[in-house]
Amino acid sequence: MFGAPATKPDVYLRAKVHEGSGSARSFELWREGERRLKRVDGDGLELRVEDEGRPGSPAYVFTVVDRRAGTLRRLPAERAGRLGPTFTWWTQAHLLSLPGPRYTLQRVPGPGARWGGARCEWYLFTPDGQPGTRVCWSREFAVPLRIEEQRGAEWWTRLSVESIGPIPPEKRDWGLDAAGLRELALPEPDED
Repeated sequence: MFGAPATKPDVYLRAKVHEGSGSARSFELWREGERRLKRVDGDGLELRVEDEGRPGSPAYVFTVVDRRAGTLRRLPAERAGRLGPTFTWWTQAHLLSLPGPRYTLQRVPGPGARWGGARCEWYLFTPDGQPGTRVCWSREFAVPLRIEEQRGAEWWTRLSVESIGPIPPEKRDWGLDAAGLRELALPEPDED
C-alpha cells in the first residue's frame, strides 16, 4: 500500500520525532529520487545514503557522521543492515519501518488530512499482537506526514512533519564538509 512511487521524488522536509517522555528531536531530510538522501538531526548526527551502483543495480553506501564526536564511518548496505532494520534505503527514504511477517493494514474511512503543507490519507497498521499505529501517508511525497501510536485508549504522536516540499535551490548542496572529522575503519565482519 505504501509502495507506490511518489509523484515528487525529490523531497526536503523538516520534522520531529516525539519521545515517550514528552521531548522531541528535530531533523531535516533531503531525498533525491532513489539516488541519495541526507538526514541531519538536531543533536549533531548526520546520515547519508548514496547509490554508488550501476543504473538498475543499486549499491547503497551509508555514511554516518557524528559531529559531536568528530567521526565519520562509511558502510556498504549489507554491513549497515546488520545494525538493524532501520538501516535500509527504504526505511530511511520513506520514514517508515517495514512490517514484520504478520500484520493488518487498512485505510481509515473519512477525509484525509494536511500536515506540513501536504495532503495525506490515514491508515491503521496493526502488527500481530501489538498496539496499532496510525499513519497519515502522503502519496505525493511517499512519506508519512504523521505517525501516531496507540497507548491504551489514547493516541500518541511519534512523528510529525512540520514542512515538506521539493528541495529548495539553497538546500541542493550535497557536499560533505569533512573538516575536523576522523574516519573510523570498519570492524571486521565477525565483530559487527
